[in-house]
Amino acid sequence: MLTLSYTASECLDLMLAEANVPDDAVVRVVVEGRGVDLGIDIVRPGDTTFDHGGKVVLAIDEQASELLADRNLDVKVTGVESQLVLTEQLRE
Repeated sequence: MLTLSYTASECLDLMLAEANVPDDAVVRVVVEGRGVDLGIDIVRPGDTTFDHGGKVVLAIDEQASELLADRNLDVKVTGVESQLVLTEQLRE
């Protein structure tokens, strides 16, 4: 299952706040071909959701959940910029 770092959940919460979207809006992982992208949407039946501070900030459908099952969504900081990155989960 996809894991979401605290820093990434903060980033998603900030993205939603800056986008000036309705309160029920979330960031959605969208599968495009063999890659993924992010978009603004609402939670749909069957979604897996992730929250920050009691508010849902990320939703993924079953297809994205399967594709990202062994991934971690985190934030990479380079200088003054930060970006969301998908990394492989560490195996124990």
